[in-house]
Amino acid sequence: MILPLADGKYRRIGRLFVGLLGFSALAIWAFHFYLWYQYDGAAPLQPDVSSGRLHPLNTHGHVVYLTKNEDGRLAGLTILTFFLFGIAFLINAFFVEG
Repeated sequence: MILPLADGKYRRIGRLFVGLLGFSALAIWAFHFYLWYQYDGAAPLQPDVSSGRLHPLNTHGHVVYLTKNEDGRLAGLTILTFFLFGIAFLINAFFVEG
């Protein structure tokens, strides 16, 4: 059992932050998939050294090649999503539940 902080004093504001962070994480995750499928439909099927399209994006066997910035953008969105979910989980565990 995780001990709640401040004996429920911050429970209401904690719920608000958990909801806000959870919704933000879901929205970013949805944007990640939107961007993923945009790249999947528009990026070339062969690597192109001259344009920097060397990073493969594999969608169930359909491989396209992205630039370093495009690949980094997808990775950054993934990291941000999991970070927000993690913070929401911790706020829920320490301030809301208990």
